[in-house]
Amino acid sequence: MILRSITLVTIIILTSCSISKTVKPTNGFDSACLIFHEAEELDLTPQELGAHISTQLENIADGNGGKEVRSVYHALFNISPQQRYNLFKNSAETMLKRSWDCNAIKNLYERT
Repeated sequence: MILRSITLVTIIILTSCSISKTVKPTNGFDSACLIFHEAEELDLTPQELGAHISTQLENIADGNGGKEVRSVYHALFNISPQQRYNLFKNSAETMLKRSWDCNAIKNLYERT
């Protein structure tokens, strides 16, 4: 019985992880994370990547936090590349009033 319960829970967790990309984000920062995750898989030059991400961020609805995300994203270019992810993360946590993290954004900022 315990083994069956553990198996069931494992299946549910793996299923929810595999469909997480298809779930519509509920805030601008999660939308941005999804945009960066998708961009991470593209074979683009740094300039093309930046243009692609910027264009996608412009499509986030203002009512869904898009305005705040765009403001933070554009402000990041005024600070050193090493500090960009931490500022983005801190801004997200302040706005959302909860812990927030996005490895795709972190990875792309570490490459610059």
